[in-house]
Amino acid sequence: MPPRPFVNDALWRCLCPGFPSNATAAQLARSSAPTTLRRAAPKHNTPRPQCQSRAYSVTANTVTQSTFFAQPSVPARTPRSHWTGTRQVESTKRSLTQLGTHELYEDLRIEGAKGNFDEVMRICRVLVQDRDQKPDSHMYAAILHSFASVTEGTAGKVRKVLEEMGFWSNRSDMNAGEKVDLDIRGCENVLEALAVHPDYLLRAEVLEYMRGKWLALSPRAQGFVVAGLLRERSFEQALEMLEGMAGKTRVDDWVWSEAIWSLLEFGEVEEAFYVVGLKENTMEEKAGGGASGVKLSNALWGTLLDAAANKHLHDAVRTVWDSQVQPGYLKPATGTCIAALSVASRKGDVQLATDVFRILTERGTIFTTHHYELLIATYLKADALSDALSVILIMTDANLKIDAGTCHPLFWYLRRAPPVPTTVIDEHGTEQEEQSPMYLHAFSLLQDFEAQGRKVPTAAINCCIQAAVALKSLPHALEIYKALHTVSPAGPNTETFNTLFRACADAGRKDLAMFLAEEMISLNLRPDRITYDRLMLVCERSGDLDDQFNYFEEMRAMGLRPRKGTYEGLIKALCEANDDRAVGVLKDAKESGEVTSAAVERLVRATFEDVQIGAVAT
Repeated sequence: MPPRPFVNDALWRCLCPGFPSNATAAQLARSSAPTTLRRAAPKHNTPRPQCQSRAYSVTANTVTQSTFFAQPSVPARTPRSHWTGTRQVESTKRSLTQLGTHELYEDLRIEGAKGNFDEVMRICRVLVQDRDQKPDSHMYAAILHSFASVTEGTAGKVRKVLEEMGFWSNRSDMNAGEKVDLDIRGCENVLEALAVHPDYLLRAEVLEYMRGKWLALSPRAQGFVVAGLLRERSFEQALEMLEGMAGKTRVDDWVWSEAIWSLLEFGEVEEAFYVVGLKENTMEEKAGGGASGVKLSNALWGTLLDAAANKHLHDAVRTVWDSQVQPGYLKPATGTCIAALSVASRKGDVQLATDVFRILTERGTIFTTHHYELLIATYLKADALSDALSVILIMTDANLKIDAGTCHPLFWYLRRAPPVPTTVIDEHGTEQEEQSPMYLHAFSLLQDFEAQGRKVPTAAINCCIQAAVALKSLPHALEIYKALHTVSPAGPNTETFNTLFRACADAGRKDLAMFLAEEMISLNLRPDRITYDRLMLVCERSGDLDDQFNYFEEMRAMGLRPRKGTYEGLIKALCEANDDRAVGVLKDAKESGEVTSAAVERLVRATFEDVQIGAVAT
C-alpha cells in the first residue's frame, strides 16, 4: 500500500521540529520510520525537539509537572523577517549544542546577569536534556538573576523558584537530592531582583536565612537592600543602613544616585541633600581629609537644584550653584534660574541674584518686570536701598511699566526700616547728628539720582509718601509732595492724592483734603473709586453728612460704587440724622452686591419701619 501524501508545511514543522525543514515528500516516503530518521540525523547537527508538554524532574530526567524547567518558554520577539528570524533561532540552538558544558555554564551566568530570561531557560534545557545535568544552584542562580529585569521578573516568580528549590522545606519533608541549597550568589541575586520588584517579607526571610547560614552581606548586596527599602518608601531604614555602610564598606556610585533620585521623586529634598553631604564626607575621609567634590551626573545636579529652589532651601541652592553653576559645569534651565532668584530675594543673597542675572544675560533672556522685582526685593532684604532704587531707574530707562505693585517691596521696607543717622546743620551753622526716617533718606537718594540726570518715576516717590502716611507723619508726607515735581518730571498722579486723602481722613483735616482736591482738578487728574471713597471717609469723620452724600451721588453718576465699609458708614450717618435717604443707599448697596452687615439692615428697619418698610425688603 503506497504511503499517504505528506505535506511538509509550517504546522508540521511546528509539531515535529525533529524532521529536517528541507525534507521533501519523496524523501520522507522512502523513509517513513522515525527511527531511521533519528539515526540518519547526527545528534550534534539536529537539536533536540523542545515540546512544551515535556518536563524534567529536579533529580532526574523523568517527566513531572512540578519543576520550574517544565514551564513553557516565553515566545521570542517578532523578527523583522520570519525567514531570517527562523534561521537565527536555529543557528543559536546549534551553537549551544556545540559548546562545552563549562562554556554553557559561563554563558548561563552572563545571560542571567543581562536579564535574558528566555536565553537562560534555553541554556538550562540544553544542560538538563542534552548534557544530563541535574538542576543545580548555578542554574537557579542564573534564573533568579534574570528576574532583576524590569520586564521579565516579578517578586512572585522569585518566590516560585525558591519554593521549587525547597527554600521553605525541611530535610524531613523532602529528599536530600530534591533540595537545592541557596548559596551566597543566589542570595545576592534574590536581593537584586527584590531591589527592582520589592517584597519586604521575602527580603526579610532571605536576610534571616543568610544570618542563619553565616553568610555575610557583601557591599553589593547591601546596596540592593538599600535600593529595595527606597522602593518601598522605607526611607528611615534605608538612610540608617546607608549611614552604617558609609565609612565602613565601599558604597557604589549607583547606590548613592539611587538614594538621591528616590528621595527627590517623593519630595524628600532635605534628605536627598543629606545623602549628598554623607557622600561628600565619605569621599573626604577616603581622600585623607583633602577636598574632594561629589561626582554626580548633570541631570541629577540639575534636579537637585530645581527641587531645592522650589522648596526655597537657600543653603542647598547655594551649594549646588557654587559647586556646579559658577564653574560652568551645569547650565540650569530658565525656570530654575527664576526659582533660584526668588530664593535669593527671600534671603537677600545679592551675589546669587547677580549671578543668576549673569546666566540669563548670557542666554539672551529678555528681562521683564518680574525679573527686576525679584532683584529689587533682594537688594532691599540686604539693606542695599541705593541699589534697589537704581534697579527701579533701570526699569524706567528700559521703558518698563512701574506701578504700585512693582514698588510694593520698597514701601514695606521704608515702613519697617529703622531710622538712619544723618548730619544736619542748624541755624547757628553747627553740624548735628540726628535720626532721619528711612523714607526721607530714600527721597534724598532719589533727589541725588535726579541731579545726576536720571529719570525718576512717580511710583517710587509715592512709596515714600505712603510710608510717611503709614507712620502717621502727615507733615513729612506733605513735604515730599511739595518737592515731588522737582524730582519726577511726570508730577503727581491719582495714587499720590489717594494716599494724601487717607492721611487727611486719619488726621481729620477736611480743609487740607479740599485743598488737595482742588489741586487734583487743576492737574486734570481723573478721580477713581478710591478717591471718592476716601473723600467720603474724610467727610464722615468731619461730620459733614451733606458733602458725604454729595460725593456718593457724584460717584454713582460716574458709574462707581463705594466699598462695603463706606456704604455702612454712610447708612449709619443717615440713620443717626433720621434721614430717609438711608433706605435708598441700602437698596443700592444690595444691588451692587456689597453685602452689608445684618446690624446695619436692622438699624434701617428700626429707624424707618413706618415709612419705607417695603423698600428694604430683600
